[in-house]
Amino acid sequence: MASDAAASDQAGQVAALKKELAETRELVSLLADRIKHGESYDTTYAASPYASNAHNFNTIPSKGMPAKHVASMIEDVHLCDFNPLLNTSSYVNVTSEPEEKAVAAMGAQINIADASVYPASIELHDKVVNMIATMWHAPEPANGGKYYAGAGTVGSTEGCLLAGLALKFRWREWYKEKHGLSDQQVLGVRPNLVISSIYQAAWEKFFRFFDVEAKVVKPNLVRDKMAVNAHDLVYLCDEKTIAVVGILGNHYNGMYDPIWEIDEEIEKLNAEKGWQIGIHVDGASGGFIAPFQEMSGKGTPAPYDFRLKNVLTMSGSGHKFGESICGTGWVVFRQREGLASHVSTTVTYLGGSSDSLTLNFSRPASGPYVQFYKLLRLGQEGYMNKVENQMGVTSYLRQFLSNLKHPS
Repeated sequence: MASDAAASDQAGQVAALKKELAETRELVSLLADRIKHGESYDTTYAASPYASNAHNFNTIPSKGMPAKHVASMIEDVHLCDFNPLLNTSSYVNVTSEPEEKAVAAMGAQINIADASVYPASIELHDKVVNMIATMWHAPEPANGGKYYAGAGTVGSTEGCLLAGLALKFRWREWYKEKHGLSDQQVLGVRPNLVISSIYQAAWEKFFRFFDVEAKVVKPNLVRDKMAVNAHDLVYLCDEKTIAVVGILGNHYNGMYDPIWEIDEEIEKLNAEKGWQIGIHVDGASGGFIAPFQEMSGKGTPAPYDFRLKNVLTMSGSGHKFGESICGTGWVVFRQREGLASHVSTTVTYLGGSSDSLTLNFSRPASGPYVQFYKLLRLGQEGYMNKVENQMGVTSYLRQFLSNLKHPS
C-alpha cells in the first residue's frame, strides 16, 4: 500500500512538472514573440519582417503591427497611384492648406447625422446650406424660417438622387390626384425624366435604382456646341414626366444648357396641358462657377437658378469648383413643403429628434467643415479671382487646340 501511494505521489509530481514545463515553454515563446515584435519598433520598415508580407493581407492578421510600419505600408500603396496634383480626370479638388487638412481631420471624428450630440456642427452645416442657397437665389424660407431646405451630400451624385426622388414623389402625388388612383395603383405607373444625352453618371444610377425611364435628347454638336436645345428637351415631356434636367456645365466641354430658355418652354407647356413639370439644375460643374462669373459681370445671358419660376431643385459639387474635400456635395430645394418633405425622415433613437434629408445616415462632418472653411477663406472675391484664372486657362487651351495642325 505504501509503495502504491509513493508511486501515485511521484506520478502526480511528474505531471505537475510537465504542466509547469509546458507553461514555461509557452511563456518563453510568448516573450520571444514580444521581443521580436518589440524589436520591429526599433528598426526601419524595410528591415522589419512585415515588409516581406505586405502583399499577403487578405485576412485580418492575428497580431497587431507597429503604427509606423502600417503607415509605411499604406504610403507604399499610395505611391503606386497617380499623382493627385496631376489628376485632371476625376473632378476633385487636390490642393489643401495645412489648416484645411486639420479641419478635415477634426470633422472626420464627428457623425454629422447625430444632431443631439453635435448640434453646433449641425448648425455649421445649415449655415453652409444657407450660403449656397442664397448664392443660387433660393426663395426665403417659409414662415420666417431660419434655414433653407437643403443638405450636404456625398458628392453631387447623392444631390442628384435626392432631388430626383423628391421630384418623383411630388409627381406621384399630382398624378394620383389627377387620375383618381389609389396609393397602390399609382405605384404601377412608371414615370420618366427628360435630360440631355451628355448627362453625368449620377443619372444612370437614378434611372436604374429608382425605376425612372430616361428620355434622352442628343444635342446638336455643331449648332449648340453640346448644349441641349430647349425646344427639343421639352418636346419629349408628357404627363408622366417628373422633371427636366438642365445641365449647368457638362463634363465634356463645360457648356451650359440654356436653362432660362428651358424655363420658358416648360412654363408654356404646363399652362397648355395643365401639368406641373419642374426643372432640376445639375450644377455639378457650374454650380460654383456661374455665380462668380455673374458677380464678375461675365455671366450667362439670363438667370439659371431659383430666380426662374420652374426651377425646383439644384445640386452642386462642393469637391469640384467649390474647392472642398473629396466627397462633398450639396442639394437645395425650392421649398420644404411638398418637395424636400418627400425625402425628409425624422429619427428619435439618438436621444433627440433629428431630421435627415440624405440617403445615408452616419457620415463624417469633414465635407461641411472644409466647405465652410473654403467659403470663408476665399470669400466672393477669392472665388471670382479663381474662376477668372480658370477661364484664362480654358481660353489658352482652346486657342492651343484650335491652332493644332496635322503633320501631313
